[in-house]
Amino acid sequence: MSSSSPAIQVTGLSKKYRLFNSRHERLLELLHPFRRTTHRAHWALADINLTIRRGTMMGILGRNGSGKSTLLQIICGVLRPTSGTCEVNGRVAALLELGAGFNPDLTGRENVITNALIMGLDRAEIEHRLAEVIEFADIGEYFDQPVRTYSSGMFMRVAFAAAIHVDPDILVIDEAMAVGDVKFQEKCFRRIRTFKEMGKTILLVTHDMSSVTYFCDEAVLLHDGHLIEVGEPRRIAEVYSELLTTGKLPAPPDLTTPAIAAEAPPPDAGLTTLAAFLADTRTTDRCAENPLYNPNEYRFGQGGAAIIDFLVMEGTRPHPGQLLEGAWIDIHLRVRFDTDYEAPLIGFTLSNAQGVALFGIHSGWLRHTTRPARAGETRCYRFRLRMTLSVGPWFIELTVARAQDSVSDVRSKMVLIEILRDRMMIGLALLDVEFTEES
Repeated sequence: MSSSSPAIQVTGLSKKYRLFNSRHERLLELLHPFRRTTHRAHWALADINLTIRRGTMMGILGRNGSGKSTLLQIICGVLRPTSGTCEVNGRVAALLELGAGFNPDLTGRENVITNALIMGLDRAEIEHRLAEVIEFADIGEYFDQPVRTYSSGMFMRVAFAAAIHVDPDILVIDEAMAVGDVKFQEKCFRRIRTFKEMGKTILLVTHDMSSVTYFCDEAVLLHDGHLIEVGEPRRIAEVYSELLTTGKLPAPPDLTTPAIAAEAPPPDAGLTTLAAFLADTRTTDRCAENPLYNPNEYRFGQGGAAIIDFLVMEGTRPHPGQLLEGAWIDIHLRVRFDTDYEAPLIGFTLSNAQGVALFGIHSGWLRHTTRPARAGETRCYRFRLRMTLSVGPWFIELTVARAQDSVSDVRSKMVLIEILRDRMMIGLALLDVEFTEES
């Protein structure tokens, strides 16, 4: 095996499943004397071509049903492709799903030993590494209890510890680390960094775009069984974010146009967007046209005024679907007033996917008395803030009120932004911290 050969080479890979409407149709196709077809074909993967270099950490992004797990199962030898080839060079350790391959009636210790034997380790190697597995899993006396008695978090600990201590050339992780407490997840990612430094090849399937941008060297986007793009993780995360937000993939580049058409937009493009927003005099609701709009927003209020448009800017960049921790943004919103307001209150709230409100404020609490607004007018307002938040999706709620106890329009979770990391931390907020070594 040449050191210059890729760790994984996927060529023309496709996987078809036969779907039946009922068990009767399945049996009918099996027994029909003329081999009548009653199924419909579903291509979980379609003509995938992918080269994964040795020592690369590759992130694989895609919505549920995009083919991510099918691809990994073929790479690990669990599934056979319908057509095409998948050449894997090296020992593979996989966490395809929580506790996959574990016998629920065996203890954690027995499962770890069995897994190591299957991976080709001899008894001496297993005994040498078993203590490290026990220490890493850190589940105490449960290590010698049947696996069926484990919680999902304990399953995760033992499965991950078993996978990383068989010294694989290729480590495959499919969403397994979504289970377990955040401290153990950080411990796992710390070990992954060590693996990277050792030159191991790692495949990481996750919905956490921040993990991909922080850890991975390259990323892949799959959609409906097709490989959409391979490239720099931040770029792939942006395309994936647009897919999640709009439900559509960005248009592919027009290769028939001159190369200059594909160049980056001019630096003042964002300022042009802002100028157009501020100059817009329309009174219709245009929020749904914004790339950051969440169609699952929850809207309520007593009426009298309505939030009809918004614009988020990071410097001169409009519609930032992803932000690094600590980035400054401007939130612009347009309000249409249907009745007279003496001093409208304009506010926003930041909350996470679980609905926990981390921060909320309005113009009155900021000791700003807004100008009176008359029926038929539209006004634009702006908040500037630093997104000192932890990684993950965050929602922005926008509010206009006549008074503290008289809410006119609340657009809850209307704006969705993903925070990406450039350092490790835990918790909901990014605090400004200084550290010195004093002796």
